[in-house]
Amino acid sequence: MPKGASIPSAGGSGKAGSGALPAKTSSAASANTSDGGMPTGGDVYLEHAVKRSGSWVGATFNVMCISIGTGTMNLPSVVKRCGWFGVVLFVVMAVVGWYVGVLFRRAMYARPGRRLSSFALVTRAAFGAAGYWFATVITYIYCCGTVVSWIIVSGTQITRLLGFAGAHLDKKISMAIIAVIMWIPFTLLKTLGEITVSSVFGVLTAMFAVVVFAVTAVKHKYTDTYHAPGYGAAPHHTFIISAGIPSALASISFMYAGAVAFPHLEGQMRKPRQFGWMLFLSNALVCGAYLLSAVPGYYAFGDQTMSPILENLPNMAIANAATILIIVHVVFSAPIMLVSANLELELAFGVMPGIMGKKKELAWRVLMRTVTMGILLGISIAIPYFGEVIDLMSAISTTVVFFMVPVICYVKLLGWRRIHKYELVLCALIAAVGAVACVWGLIDAIKSLRQAIKSGRS
Repeated sequence: MPKGASIPSAGGSGKAGSGALPAKTSSAASANTSDGGMPTGGDVYLEHAVKRSGSWVGATFNVMCISIGTGTMNLPSVVKRCGWFGVVLFVVMAVVGWYVGVLFRRAMYARPGRRLSSFALVTRAAFGAAGYWFATVITYIYCCGTVVSWIIVSGTQITRLLGFAGAHLDKKISMAIIAVIMWIPFTLLKTLGEITVSSVFGVLTAMFAVVVFAVTAVKHKYTDTYHAPGYGAAPHHTFIISAGIPSALASISFMYAGAVAFPHLEGQMRKPRQFGWMLFLSNALVCGAYLLSAVPGYYAFGDQTMSPILENLPNMAIANAATILIIVHVVFSAPIMLVSANLELELAFGVMPGIMGKKKELAWRVLMRTVTMGILLGISIAIPYFGEVIDLMSAISTTVVFFMVPVICYVKLLGWRRIHKYELVLCALIAAVGAVACVWGLIDAIKSLRQAIKSGRS
Protein backbone atom coordinates (compact mmCIF):
# COMPACT_ATOMS: atom_id res chain seq x y z
CA MET A 1 0.00 0.00 0.00
CA PRO A 2 1.51 3.36 -1.02
CA LYS A 3 2.70 5.52 1.84
CA GLY A 4 0.20 8.07 3.04
CA ALA A 5 -2.81 6.40 1.44
CA SER A 6 -6.04 5.92 3.34
CA ILE A 7 -9.68 5.30 2.64
CA PRO A 8 -11.07 8.34 0.84
CA SER A 9 -13.82 10.24 2.56
CA ALA A 10 -17.25 10.20 1.02
CA GLY A 11 -17.48 13.92 1.36
CA GLY A 12 -15.70 17.00 2.46
CA SER A 13 -12.10 17.89 1.73
CA GLY A 14 -8.65 17.16 2.99
CA LYS A 15 -5.04 18.12 2.55
CA ALA A 16 -3.26 16.83 -0.50
CA GLY A 17 -1.00 14.01 0.46
CA SER A 18 -3.04 12.92 3.44
CA GLY A 19 -4.95 10.24 1.59
CA ALA A 20 -8.22 12.13 2.07
CA LEU A 21 -9.99 13.85 -0.77
CA PRO A 22 -8.28 17.03 -1.95
CA ALA A 23 -10.12 20.26 -1.40
CA LYS A 24 -12.51 21.36 -4.13
CA THR A 25 -11.22 24.17 -6.25
CA SER A 26 -13.35 26.86 -7.80
CA SER A 27 -12.25 25.86 -11.29
CA ALA A 28 -13.19 22.23 -10.73
CA ALA A 29 -16.52 23.15 -9.25
CA SER A 30 -17.36 25.59 -12.01
CA ALA A 31 -16.27 23.19 -14.71
CA ASN A 32 -18.45 20.40 -13.40
CA THR A 33 -21.86 21.86 -12.65
CA SER A 34 -23.80 20.69 -15.64
CA ASP A 35 -26.56 18.78 -13.91
CA GLY A 36 -29.12 21.05 -12.40
CA GLY A 37 -26.51 23.22 -10.76
CA MET A 38 -25.13 20.32 -8.66
CA PRO A 39 -21.35 20.05 -8.66
CA THR A 40 -20.30 16.91 -10.46
CA GLY A 41 -16.60 16.74 -9.73
CA GLY A 42 -16.30 17.77 -6.11
CA ASP A 43 -16.54 14.48 -4.27
CA VAL A 44 -13.68 12.75 -6.04
CA TYR A 45 -9.97 12.79 -6.32
CA LEU A 46 -9.58 15.60 -8.83
CA GLU A 47 -7.12 13.51 -10.86
CA HIS A 48 -10.02 11.15 -11.61
CA ALA A 49 -12.45 13.99 -12.36
CA VAL A 50 -12.02 14.36 -16.10
CA LYS A 51 -13.61 17.06 -18.22
CA ARG A 52 -17.18 16.40 -19.32
CA SER A 53 -16.45 16.26 -23.03
CA GLY A 54 -18.19 13.01 -24.02
CA SER A 55 -21.53 12.63 -25.78
CA TRP A 56 -24.44 10.28 -25.11
CA VAL A 57 -23.44 8.45 -28.30
CA GLY A 58 -19.99 7.68 -26.92
CA ALA A 59 -21.50 6.57 -23.60
CA THR A 60 -23.92 4.29 -25.47
CA PHE A 61 -21.06 2.60 -27.31
CA ASN A 62 -19.15 2.19 -24.04
CA VAL A 63 -22.13 0.47 -22.38
CA MET A 64 -22.66 -1.76 -25.41
CA CYS A 65 -18.97 -2.61 -25.63
CA ILE A 66 -18.98 -3.69 -21.99
CA SER A 67 -22.11 -5.82 -22.48
CA ILE A 68 -21.91 -7.35 -25.96
CA GLY A 69 -18.98 -9.68 -26.26
CA THR A 70 -17.90 -13.21 -25.57
CA GLY A 71 -20.71 -13.59 -23.05
CA THR A 72 -23.18 -13.69 -25.93
CA MET A 73 -21.72 -17.06 -26.89
CA ASN A 74 -22.92 -18.40 -23.53
CA LEU A 75 -26.48 -17.11 -23.88
CA PRO A 76 -27.99 -20.01 -25.88
CA SER A 77 -26.91 -22.33 -23.06
CA VAL A 78 -28.58 -19.97 -20.57
CA VAL A 79 -31.87 -20.43 -22.44
CA LYS A 80 -31.21 -24.17 -22.47
CA ARG A 81 -30.99 -24.00 -18.67
CA CYS A 82 -34.41 -22.38 -18.13
CA GLY A 83 -36.24 -23.05 -21.43
CA TRP A 84 -37.86 -20.53 -23.77
CA PHE A 85 -38.89 -18.58 -20.68
CA GLY A 86 -35.35 -17.27 -20.76
CA VAL A 87 -36.38 -14.93 -23.59
CA VAL A 88 -38.75 -13.20 -21.17
CA LEU A 89 -35.97 -12.96 -18.60
CA PHE A 90 -33.68 -11.17 -21.07
CA VAL A 91 -36.27 -8.46 -21.65
CA VAL A 92 -37.20 -8.12 -17.97
CA MET A 93 -33.55 -7.88 -16.92
CA ALA A 94 -32.93 -5.18 -19.53
CA VAL A 95 -35.66 -3.07 -17.94
CA VAL A 96 -34.44 -3.85 -14.42
CA GLY A 97 -30.89 -2.96 -15.43
CA TRP A 98 -32.05 0.43 -16.73
CA TYR A 99 -34.12 1.10 -13.61
CA VAL A 100 -31.27 0.12 -11.29
CA GLY A 101 -28.92 2.42 -13.23
CA VAL A 102 -31.32 5.36 -12.83
CA LEU A 103 -31.64 4.70 -9.09
CA PHE A 104 -27.90 4.42 -8.69
CA ARG A 105 -27.37 7.76 -10.41
CA ARG A 106 -29.84 9.34 -7.99
CA ALA A 107 -27.79 7.86 -5.15
CA MET A 108 -24.66 9.45 -6.65
CA TYR A 109 -26.28 12.88 -6.15
CA ALA A 110 -27.98 12.12 -2.83
CA ARG A 111 -25.59 14.41 -0.92
CA PRO A 112 -26.56 18.05 -1.68
CA GLY A 113 -23.86 19.86 -3.64
CA ARG A 114 -21.75 16.75 -4.11
CA ARG A 115 -21.29 14.00 -6.65
CA LEU A 116 -20.20 10.60 -5.40
CA SER A 117 -17.95 9.72 -8.27
CA SER A 118 -17.53 5.97 -8.00
CA PHE A 119 -19.38 2.79 -7.08
CA ALA A 120 -17.27 2.44 -3.94
CA LEU A 121 -17.79 6.05 -2.79
CA VAL A 122 -21.56 5.64 -3.04
CA THR A 123 -21.42 2.58 -0.81
CA ARG A 124 -19.09 4.41 1.60
CA ALA A 125 -21.56 7.27 1.88
CA ALA A 126 -24.26 4.70 2.68
CA PHE A 127 -22.41 2.24 4.91
CA GLY A 128 -19.07 3.76 5.90
CA ALA A 129 -15.64 2.15 5.54
CA ALA A 130 -17.04 -1.41 5.55
CA GLY A 131 -19.30 -0.57 2.60
CA TYR A 132 -16.43 1.10 0.79
CA TRP A 133 -14.09 -1.88 1.00
CA PHE A 134 -16.89 -4.33 0.22
CA ALA A 135 -17.75 -2.41 -2.96
CA THR A 136 -14.09 -2.11 -3.94
CA VAL A 137 -13.58 -5.87 -3.61
CA ILE A 138 -16.84 -6.84 -5.33
CA THR A 139 -16.09 -4.42 -8.19
CA TYR A 140 -12.67 -5.96 -8.60
CA ILE A 141 -14.11 -9.49 -8.62
CA TYR A 142 -16.81 -8.58 -11.14
CA CYS A 143 -14.58 -6.77 -13.61
CA CYS A 144 -11.70 -9.22 -13.31
CA GLY A 145 -14.00 -12.24 -13.47
CA THR A 146 -15.40 -10.89 -16.73
CA VAL A 147 -11.91 -10.54 -18.20
CA VAL A 148 -10.97 -14.05 -17.02
CA SER A 149 -13.86 -15.45 -19.07
CA TRP A 150 -12.65 -13.42 -22.06
CA ILE A 151 -9.08 -14.73 -21.74
CA ILE A 152 -10.35 -18.31 -21.50
CA VAL A 153 -12.63 -18.17 -24.53
CA SER A 154 -10.15 -16.18 -26.66
CA GLY A 155 -7.24 -18.49 -25.89
CA THR A 156 -9.39 -21.56 -26.49
CA GLN A 157 -10.62 -20.27 -29.84
CA ILE A 158 -7.14 -19.24 -31.02
CA THR A 159 -5.93 -22.79 -30.40
CA ARG A 160 -9.07 -24.17 -32.08
CA LEU A 161 -8.65 -22.01 -35.19
CA LEU A 162 -4.96 -22.85 -35.53
CA GLY A 163 -5.91 -26.53 -35.25
CA PHE A 164 -8.20 -26.15 -38.26
CA ALA A 165 -5.18 -24.78 -40.16
CA GLY A 166 -3.04 -27.76 -39.14
CA ALA A 167 -0.97 -25.84 -36.59
CA HIS A 168 -0.77 -26.57 -32.89
CA LEU A 169 -0.43 -24.00 -30.13
CA ASP A 170 -1.01 -24.89 -26.52
CA LYS A 171 -4.10 -23.22 -25.09
CA LYS A 172 -2.10 -21.85 -22.17
CA ILE A 173 0.24 -20.06 -24.56
CA SER A 174 -2.74 -18.66 -26.47
CA MET A 175 -4.18 -17.30 -23.22
CA ALA A 176 -0.82 -15.73 -22.34
CA ILE A 177 -0.66 -14.00 -25.73
CA ILE A 178 -4.16 -12.56 -25.26
CA ALA A 179 -3.33 -11.41 -21.73
CA VAL A 180 -0.21 -9.57 -22.91
CA ILE A 181 -2.14 -7.86 -25.70
CA MET A 182 -4.80 -6.78 -23.17
CA TRP A 183 -2.13 -5.57 -20.75
CA ILE A 184 -0.77 -2.94 -23.15
CA PRO A 185 -3.85 -0.66 -23.45
CA PHE A 186 -4.90 -1.48 -19.88
CA THR A 187 -1.62 -0.06 -18.59
CA LEU A 188 -1.37 2.90 -20.96
CA LEU A 189 -4.97 4.15 -20.82
CA LYS A 190 -5.68 5.76 -17.47
CA THR A 191 -9.41 6.59 -17.66
CA LEU A 192 -12.52 5.52 -19.58
CA GLY A 193 -12.59 8.84 -21.44
CA GLU A 194 -9.61 7.70 -23.48
CA ILE A 195 -11.17 4.56 -24.97
CA THR A 196 -14.46 5.59 -26.61
CA VAL A 197 -13.08 5.15 -30.16
CA SER A 198 -12.04 1.58 -29.39
CA SER A 199 -15.53 0.97 -27.96
CA VAL A 200 -17.14 1.85 -31.29
CA PHE A 201 -14.93 -0.63 -33.12
CA GLY A 202 -15.52 -3.22 -30.41
CA VAL A 203 -19.31 -2.94 -30.73
CA LEU A 204 -19.24 -3.21 -34.52
CA THR A 205 -17.05 -6.33 -34.48
CA ALA A 206 -19.18 -7.96 -31.78
CA MET A 207 -22.45 -7.27 -33.62
CA PHE A 208 -21.05 -8.72 -36.85
CA ALA A 209 -20.01 -11.86 -34.97
CA VAL A 210 -23.42 -12.20 -33.28
CA VAL A 211 -25.21 -11.99 -36.65
CA VAL A 212 -22.86 -14.56 -38.19
CA PHE A 213 -23.29 -17.00 -35.31
CA ALA A 214 -27.09 -16.62 -35.42
CA VAL A 215 -27.32 -17.22 -39.17
CA THR A 216 -24.85 -20.12 -39.04
CA ALA A 217 -26.75 -21.79 -36.19
CA VAL A 218 -30.08 -21.60 -38.04
CA LYS A 219 -28.59 -22.84 -41.31
CA HIS A 220 -26.78 -25.71 -39.61
CA LYS A 221 -29.24 -26.84 -36.99
CA TYR A 222 -29.50 -30.47 -36.00
CA THR A 223 -29.89 -32.93 -38.86
CA ASP A 224 -29.25 -36.65 -39.20
CA THR A 225 -25.95 -35.93 -40.95
CA TYR A 226 -24.80 -32.98 -38.81
CA HIS A 227 -25.17 -32.77 -35.06
CA ALA A 228 -23.16 -32.28 -31.91
CA PRO A 229 -20.89 -35.20 -30.98
CA GLY A 230 -22.51 -37.74 -28.70
CA TYR A 231 -26.10 -36.95 -29.70
CA GLY A 232 -28.08 -39.32 -31.85
CA ALA A 233 -31.56 -37.84 -31.55
CA ALA A 234 -33.10 -34.51 -32.50
CA PRO A 235 -32.79 -31.79 -29.86
CA HIS A 236 -35.60 -31.21 -27.41
CA HIS A 237 -37.00 -27.77 -26.54
CA THR A 238 -38.74 -26.85 -23.29
CA PHE A 239 -40.85 -23.78 -22.55
CA ILE A 240 -39.87 -23.39 -18.91
CA ILE A 241 -37.48 -25.18 -16.55
CA SER A 242 -38.19 -23.65 -13.16
CA ALA A 243 -35.16 -25.15 -11.43
CA GLY A 244 -32.84 -23.35 -13.84
CA ILE A 245 -34.36 -19.88 -13.46
CA PRO A 246 -32.26 -18.65 -10.48
CA SER A 247 -28.91 -19.59 -12.05
CA ALA A 248 -30.12 -18.22 -15.40
CA LEU A 249 -30.94 -14.91 -13.68
CA ALA A 250 -27.40 -14.81 -12.30
CA SER A 251 -25.94 -15.36 -15.76
CA ILE A 252 -28.21 -12.80 -17.44
CA SER A 253 -27.44 -10.20 -14.78
CA PHE A 254 -23.78 -10.74 -15.63
CA MET A 255 -24.54 -9.31 -19.07
CA TYR A 256 -26.31 -6.19 -17.80
CA ALA A 257 -24.33 -5.49 -14.60
CA GLY A 258 -22.57 -2.29 -15.65
CA ALA A 259 -23.29 -0.37 -12.42
CA VAL A 260 -19.63 -0.40 -11.41
CA ALA A 261 -18.77 1.58 -14.54
CA PHE A 262 -21.83 3.90 -14.51
CA PRO A 263 -20.22 6.65 -12.38
CA HIS A 264 -17.18 6.75 -14.67
CA LEU A 265 -19.34 6.73 -17.81
CA GLU A 266 -21.71 9.36 -16.47
CA GLY A 267 -18.71 11.44 -15.42
CA GLN A 268 -17.59 11.65 -19.06
CA MET A 269 -20.94 12.88 -20.40
CA ARG A 270 -21.18 16.51 -21.42
CA LYS A 271 -24.91 16.46 -20.57
CA PRO A 272 -25.30 14.04 -17.65
CA ARG A 273 -29.08 14.57 -17.58
CA GLN A 274 -29.13 12.37 -20.69
CA PHE A 275 -27.79 9.39 -18.73
CA GLY A 276 -31.21 7.83 -18.03
CA TRP A 277 -32.46 7.61 -21.59
CA MET A 278 -28.93 6.85 -22.85
CA LEU A 279 -28.94 3.79 -20.60
CA PHE A 280 -32.47 2.83 -21.72
CA LEU A 281 -31.38 2.95 -25.37
CA SER A 282 -28.18 1.05 -24.60
CA ASN A 283 -30.02 -1.73 -22.77
CA ALA A 284 -32.61 -1.99 -25.54
CA LEU A 285 -29.87 -2.44 -28.15
CA VAL A 286 -27.98 -4.86 -25.93
CA CYS A 287 -31.15 -6.88 -25.30
CA GLY A 288 -31.73 -7.10 -29.05
CA ALA A 289 -28.20 -8.42 -29.54
CA TYR A 290 -28.67 -10.96 -26.75
CA LEU A 291 -31.91 -12.26 -28.23
CA LEU A 292 -30.26 -12.46 -31.65
CA SER A 293 -27.65 -14.72 -30.08
CA ALA A 294 -29.78 -16.75 -27.66
CA VAL A 295 -32.92 -17.50 -29.70
CA PRO A 296 -31.34 -18.92 -32.91
CA GLY A 297 -28.79 -20.89 -30.87
CA TYR A 298 -31.38 -22.61 -28.67
CA TYR A 299 -33.76 -23.04 -31.62
CA ALA A 300 -31.06 -24.83 -33.61
CA PHE A 301 -29.63 -27.08 -30.89
CA GLY A 302 -32.13 -27.19 -27.99
CA ASP A 303 -30.95 -29.35 -25.11
CA GLN A 304 -27.77 -30.12 -27.09
CA THR A 305 -26.63 -26.49 -26.89
CA MET A 306 -23.07 -26.11 -25.67
CA SER A 307 -21.17 -23.24 -24.08
CA PRO A 308 -19.79 -21.45 -25.96
CA ILE A 309 -22.13 -21.93 -28.92
CA LEU A 310 -19.06 -22.22 -31.15
CA GLU A 311 -18.76 -25.83 -30.00
CA ASN A 312 -22.01 -26.56 -31.88
CA LEU A 313 -21.03 -24.81 -35.11
CA PRO A 314 -19.24 -26.41 -38.07
CA ASN A 315 -15.78 -25.43 -39.29
CA MET A 316 -16.75 -22.69 -41.76
CA ALA A 317 -14.75 -19.72 -43.01
CA ILE A 318 -17.42 -17.16 -42.13
CA ALA A 319 -17.89 -18.55 -38.60
CA ASN A 320 -14.14 -18.63 -38.08
CA ALA A 321 -13.86 -15.04 -39.29
CA ALA A 322 -16.54 -14.02 -36.80
CA THR A 323 -14.64 -15.84 -34.06
CA ILE A 324 -11.53 -13.83 -34.91
CA LEU A 325 -13.59 -10.64 -34.64
CA ILE A 326 -14.87 -11.70 -31.22
CA ILE A 327 -11.26 -12.12 -30.12
CA VAL A 328 -10.47 -8.64 -31.48
CA HIS A 329 -13.52 -7.32 -29.64
CA VAL A 330 -12.21 -8.79 -26.39
CA VAL A 331 -8.95 -6.89 -26.80
CA PHE A 332 -10.86 -3.61 -27.22
CA SER A 333 -13.35 -4.32 -24.42
CA ALA A 334 -10.96 -5.52 -21.73
CA PRO A 335 -9.54 -2.04 -20.96
CA ILE A 336 -13.04 -0.76 -20.12
CA MET A 337 -13.61 -3.45 -17.49
CA LEU A 338 -10.06 -3.45 -16.13
CA VAL A 339 -9.74 0.33 -15.94
CA SER A 340 -13.08 0.47 -14.11
CA ALA A 341 -11.80 -2.08 -11.57
CA ASN A 342 -8.41 -0.53 -11.07
CA LEU A 343 -9.69 3.04 -10.81
CA GLU A 344 -11.57 1.92 -7.73
CA LEU A 345 -8.51 0.11 -6.37
CA GLU A 346 -6.14 3.00 -7.11
CA LEU A 347 -8.58 5.40 -5.49
CA ALA A 348 -8.68 3.18 -2.40
CA PHE A 349 -4.89 3.08 -2.08
CA GLY A 350 -4.23 6.70 -2.99
CA VAL A 351 -2.38 6.01 -6.23
CA MET A 352 -2.88 9.56 -7.52
CA PRO A 353 -0.46 12.16 -8.93
CA GLY A 354 -1.65 14.75 -6.40
CA ILE A 355 -0.67 12.45 -3.54
CA MET A 356 2.56 10.81 -4.65
CA GLY A 357 3.68 12.75 -7.73
CA LYS A 358 3.37 11.81 -11.40
CA LYS A 359 6.41 9.51 -11.68
CA LYS A 360 5.65 7.53 -8.55
CA GLU A 361 1.95 7.34 -9.45
CA LEU A 362 2.84 5.98 -12.90
CA ALA A 363 5.17 3.38 -11.41
CA TRP A 364 2.54 2.20 -8.90
CA ARG A 365 -0.18 2.18 -11.54
CA VAL A 366 1.91 0.06 -13.94
CA LEU A 367 2.87 -2.30 -11.11
CA MET A 368 -0.71 -2.74 -9.84
CA ARG A 369 -2.14 -3.26 -13.29
CA THR A 370 0.60 -5.70 -14.24
CA VAL A 371 -0.04 -7.71 -11.08
CA THR A 372 -3.78 -7.67 -11.86
CA MET A 373 -3.21 -9.05 -15.35
CA GLY A 374 -0.81 -11.69 -14.03
CA ILE A 375 -3.39 -12.88 -11.50
CA LEU A 376 -6.11 -13.04 -14.17
CA LEU A 377 -3.90 -15.06 -16.50
CA GLY A 378 -3.06 -17.47 -13.68
CA ILE A 379 -6.74 -18.01 -12.87
CA SER A 380 -7.58 -18.48 -16.57
CA ILE A 381 -4.93 -21.17 -16.96
CA ALA A 382 -5.89 -22.90 -13.70
CA ILE A 383 -9.67 -22.91 -14.38
CA PRO A 384 -10.12 -22.98 -18.18
CA TYR A 385 -13.89 -23.54 -18.18
CA PHE A 386 -15.65 -20.67 -19.96
CA GLY A 387 -19.32 -21.24 -19.14
CA GLU A 388 -18.67 -22.37 -15.58
CA VAL A 389 -16.44 -19.35 -14.86
CA ILE A 390 -19.13 -16.97 -16.13
CA ASP A 391 -21.75 -18.68 -13.95
CA LEU A 392 -19.48 -18.58 -10.89
CA MET A 393 -18.55 -14.91 -11.32
CA SER A 394 -22.20 -14.07 -11.98
CA ALA A 395 -23.32 -15.67 -8.74
CA ILE A 396 -20.50 -14.24 -6.61
CA SER A 397 -20.45 -10.68 -7.84
CA THR A 398 -22.94 -9.61 -10.48
CA THR A 399 -26.06 -10.57 -8.56
CA VAL A 400 -24.78 -8.27 -5.81
CA VAL A 401 -23.69 -5.49 -8.20
CA PHE A 402 -26.79 -5.72 -10.36
CA PHE A 403 -29.65 -6.46 -7.95
CA MET A 404 -28.63 -5.54 -4.43
CA VAL A 405 -26.05 -2.81 -3.84
CA PRO A 406 -27.54 -0.06 -6.08
CA VAL A 407 -31.09 -0.30 -4.70
CA ILE A 408 -29.98 -0.69 -1.07
CA CYS A 409 -27.66 2.34 -1.36
CA TYR A 410 -30.44 4.32 -3.01
CA VAL A 411 -32.86 3.65 -0.15
CA LYS A 412 -30.20 4.24 2.50
CA LEU A 413 -28.92 7.55 1.07
CA LEU A 414 -32.26 9.11 0.17
CA GLY A 415 -34.12 7.77 3.18
CA TRP A 416 -37.16 5.52 2.88
CA ARG A 417 -39.50 8.35 3.93
CA ARG A 418 -38.52 10.33 0.81
CA ILE A 419 -39.21 7.43 -1.55
CA HIS A 420 -42.62 6.48 -2.94
CA LYS A 421 -44.07 3.27 -1.54
CA TYR A 422 -44.21 1.60 -4.95
CA GLU A 423 -40.50 2.29 -5.39
CA LEU A 424 -39.75 0.79 -1.99
CA VAL A 425 -41.68 -2.33 -2.98
CA LEU A 426 -39.78 -2.55 -6.28
CA CYS A 427 -36.44 -2.08 -4.52
CA ALA A 428 -37.28 -4.80 -1.98
CA LEU A 429 -38.38 -7.16 -4.76
CA ILE A 430 -35.21 -6.56 -6.81
CA ALA A 431 -32.98 -7.11 -3.78
CA ALA A 432 -34.85 -10.30 -2.81
CA VAL A 433 -34.58 -11.73 -6.33
CA GLY A 434 -30.88 -10.91 -6.27
CA ALA A 435 -30.37 -12.72 -2.99
CA VAL A 436 -32.09 -15.86 -4.29
CA ALA A 437 -30.18 -15.75 -7.58
CA CYS A 438 -26.92 -15.26 -5.68
CA VAL A 439 -27.31 -18.26 -3.36
CA TRP A 440 -28.96 -20.63 -5.83
CA GLY A 441 -26.72 -19.57 -8.69
CA LEU A 442 -23.60 -20.05 -6.57
CA ILE A 443 -24.64 -23.58 -5.61
CA ASP A 444 -25.32 -24.52 -9.25
CA ALA A 445 -22.09 -22.88 -10.47
CA ILE A 446 -19.94 -24.72 -7.93
CA LYS A 447 -21.58 -28.03 -8.85
CA SER A 448 -21.00 -27.42 -12.57
CA LEU A 449 -17.39 -26.33 -12.04
CA ARG A 450 -16.64 -29.36 -9.89
CA GLN A 451 -18.15 -31.62 -12.54
CA ALA A 452 -16.06 -29.96 -15.29
CA ILE A 453 -12.85 -30.34 -13.27
CA LYS A 454 -13.67 -33.94 -12.35
CA SER A 455 -14.37 -34.87 -15.97
CA GLY A 456 -11.20 -33.13 -17.14
CA ARG A 457 -13.12 -31.25 -19.83
CA SER A 458 -11.06 -28.50 -21.47
